[in-house]
Amino acid sequence: MPATGPTANLPGYVRRAGRAGTVWRDGRMLGEVASVEWTVEIEQVEVPLAGTYRTETKPGGETRRGTFRVQDVDDAWKLQVWNFLDMRRREVKEAAYFPEFEVVTKIADIGAPDETRWALTGCQLFSYDGGHSVDDDLLVRDIPFTFRMDRPLHAFYYADSGIVVVEK
Repeated sequence: MPATGPTANLPGYVRRAGRAGTVWRDGRMLGEVASVEWTVEIEQVEVPLAGTYRTETKPGGETRRGTFRVQDVDDAWKLQVWNFLDMRRREVKEAAYFPEFEVVTKIADIGAPDETRWALTGCQLFSYDGGHSVDDDLLVRDIPFTFRMDRPLHAFYYADSGIVVVEK
């Protein structure tokens, strides 16, 4: 018996292959991103049930973290974080916050209607790294970041009635 439902027996070409992205600040593209992954986690708060030896959980606060990977072209990201930390050490008032940026992810793939794009806004950097290895053919940096909000700019999903496109 064949599987049923909106994604049953989809051909292989509709499986996602690849993700690309860009980093923006104040309408200016700061760089291309070779890959980006992000996670939104909802904390689970334990609630003891009075009079029993059981607990249940309820949702708590959200944590948003991600990592984007860039080909190492220059030290721009490192210098931004280093300057931020240097100003904090010297107690410069303008260093109270790191200038935020936005990451826009894009999947342009066969089988997907046009493009799937998500925006991560209010992004902040809190670390940088360096170094190299004789084994590296190409230097690639993984840059951890946090973000305030994520939202679909253009996304889709399969429903029993066909493809449903979401635009925000």
